[in-house]
Formats: sequence, structure tokens, C-alpha cells
Amino acid sequence: MNLKPYPIPFTDITGQKYKDSGIEWLGEVPEEWEVKRLKYVCNEYAEYGLNIEAENYQSEGIRFIRTTDLDDYGNLKNEGVYINPVLAKDYILKDGDLLISRSGTIGRSFLYESSNNGKATYAGYLVKYSLDSEKAFPKYLFYFTLSHSFYEWLKTQLIETTIGNVNGQKYANMFLPIPPKEEQIRLSTFLDQKTAKIDELIKKNETLVELLKEKRQAAISHAVTKGIPPRPPLEKGGGGDLKMKDSEIEWIGEIPNHWSIRKLKFLSYIKLSGVDKKTLDGELPIKLCNYTDVYNNEFISEDIDFMDATATENEIAQLTLKKGDVLITKDSETPDDIAVPAYVKSELKDVLCGYHLARIRANPKYAVGKYLFGLFCAQDIREQFTPLANGITRYGLGKYSIDNSIFPVPTIDEQKKISAYIDQKVSKIYELIEKIQSQIEKLKEYRQTLISNVVTGKVRIC
Repeated sequence: MNLKPYPIPFTDITGQKYKDSGIEWLGEVPEEWEVKRLKYVCNEYAEYGLNIEAENYQSEGIRFIRTTDLDDYGNLKNEGVYINPVLAKDYILKDGDLLISRSGTIGRSFLYESSNNGKATYAGYLVKYSLDSEKAFPKYLFYFTLSHSFYEWLKTQLIETTIGNVNGQKYANMFLPIPPKEEQIRLSTFLDQKTAKIDELIKKNETLVELLKEKRQAAISHAVTKGIPPRPPLEKGGGGDLKMKDSEIEWIGEIPNHWSIRKLKFLSYIKLSGVDKKTLDGELPIKLCNYTDVYNNEFISEDIDFMDATATENEIAQLTLKKGDVLITKDSETPDDIAVPAYVKSELKDVLCGYHLARIRANPKYAVGKYLFGLFCAQDIREQFTPLANGITRYGLGKYSIDNSIFPVPTIDEQKKISAYIDQKVSKIYELIEKIQSQIEKLKEYRQTLISNVVTGKVRIC
């Protein structure tokens, strides 16, 4: 199959022409296509799911689909929760049902197929649309929810609301480009084939990134727990290497003989932040480094688009970031995804540590900030926080747990050398990771652009 533009209107080229859809965010569509509201191609629409507390989740029963169980491509994640069939009996999904999230990650969508997903029901933040098979091919409308046009429409709806919620009726009244049924099937089949190839490339690149990250983690972990080469002998006959000793800490193992084991509170000054995203009268304007800024970036610099907020004079005095600070996430949805670090590598102006984060500032007598960052990057070291994270549906670290976390500590001079070694050793790996991640983003953008052009009629499938 080849992609060609549809002929534009008012030319002497025979065949399909464009027409104005009458919808600004949609633009022109092929002449024989219709433009209809979603509700007019549904048998049932805007049906909200179940509101169930987490205490009702089970390890078996009926799969309970939540917004967090869906990825950006509309795939259902393998791991999920289940509920009692009795609770789900009036909300069982049928083949071809389209789900769209109305809150949380707004606009995330999912097309239910029993052969792939088994028996399932859905949560209250999702809205169900049961499509009329005579008027619409479900897979085609699902692809539309992955298009640029759909997200342009979402922007118009979010501008009109102050609560970050696109309700079921708004989705029901959304205009869609609707080609003849046979064309919908043909376009969907084409996109199935093309996106499968793109997804395969993305998956291969993502696997390579994970392998490189593991290699990088191993290099960092070894350096901050075992030291770096060349390691001069401490004793005669040392064989050109340090003598090692048992740290008596399971997750640390052996360390060089002259290193010590210290609690974090003796190496640094630790502050947990309570500065939220609100802008309040009587407070001073600041920039806020948020949870996502730390979770998604290893390094905090002026390149990040920090959000505007306000804070008290005391919060500004206590939580303003400085070059060399280490930030860690102190809250998470799972206990094994906590204490994720980022290093403040630049001098920043009026940027504060935000809520759900802890700021760790090295005491220069005992620690170097970059070395502490390396310790938090080492997965073996960070695993000590997993059993300390308290919670049921969300987990958090208290100040006592962070204060009393345990780390291997060499001399200040060694810490500086180890930090420089890590920078040199892993910088090439980091650059390669960034390059591959850039390629992944380009593939994802190409995927969305391809879908957008096909479902809005901007290209013709020959």
C-alpha cells in the first residue's frame, strides 16, 4: 500500500475531492466522508464505570480496568487488579466497546476485545461508548482517539473547564470524520500493519535502552561500593588492589577496608518539602521543582520548565535549591519505585524543592553531593527503602527512614575521584541512551502523525 494525498477540490483531477468539515480543529476531509458526533454512531454512550475502593481489589475475579492500566497506545498492561463478579455484573464490557478516560490522564482510550482481554469491567474515571456496527468500525474510531486531531479537540475542551475533567457528554458530542464502513475497515487494517512494524522498532529500541541502563547502573554501583581502579595496595602483597572487608550490610556486601558505613543524617542536611503547587495571596512568587521534574530527569538545571507557585519566607529560606543538592522522591504508587534521585547541576534562581520530594544537601566535611547522587543511583543501595515505604494504595518515606538510611563512605578525596570516574565512565553510555531515546520519540511522533493523516483523510491508501 502506498500513501498519496487525496486530490484537492476544484481541480480537473477525477476522483475524490476534499470538502470543508466545518470543524476548525478537523479541517478538510474527503468529499464522500461524513462528519458526525460520536453519539450518533453509538447504540449506547457516555456510560460511566464503577467507583470501587481499593480495599475491594482482588487477585482474581473480573479484570477491573482503570486509567492507570492503559498505556499511551491504548494497550492494557499485563498487571492489574480484579474485583468480585457480583460487583461487576451490570458493567461487563462487550466486544467493540470503546473506553475513554474523563479524568486523570484525560483522553487515554481502550478498545475492548474479549479474545485478548478476557472478561472485564471498568472504573468510574472511564466512559464507555458501545458503537453501532452498521455505522462504525470500532477499530477505526479507536485509532481516531490516538490522532493529533483528537488531542486538538481535547485542548479546546480543557480550556473550557477548570476542573481538568472532560465528561462523557462532551465526548459524545465530539465530531468525527466518518468514511464509508468499508473504507473504515480498510484504513484500520492498513494502520494495524503499519503501527505493528513501528511498535516493533520502538520495542527493540526500548529494550536496548534498558540494557544500557542496567550496564550504567552496574558501573555506578560497583564504583560507589567497591571503589575504582587503579586501587593501590594497603598492605604488602596486596596485589595492587585494596583489601576488602564485610560491611555486615546485606545489600552493600564487601567494601574497601578503610571505608566506613554511615547513616545519611551524619553525611548531609535533609529537608522534606511541603510546598505545594498552589498560588496563595500573601506568599512570595517562586519556581517549583516538582515530583515529575525529579522522576523524569537525572539532572536538574535551568533547561527544565519549572512551574510558577508561591511559598512563605520560611519555606524559601529552608527549601531553595543550590548546585550540588540531591533530590529524591519520597512518595510512590509502589514501594519499589521510591527514592528516585536527581542531581542539581546548575545554579538556579528562586527554585524550591516541591511536595513529595526530599532535598539532601551534603555536609562538606563528610560527603560530596555528586557522590551521594551516585549512591542513590545504585539500585542495590536504594533497595533498602522498599521495606521502609509505608502505605496501602500509595507509599511514602518518612524523615526517620531517610535520616537513618545506610551508605558506604570513603574519604572526601576518594568521593571526588569516584564521582569524576562515574562521569567519565558512564557519560558515553548516557549519551547513547539519549540518542536512542530521541529515536524512540521520533518513531512515536511518526506513528501518531501517520494515524492522524489516515483517519482524517489527509492521505489516500492505494
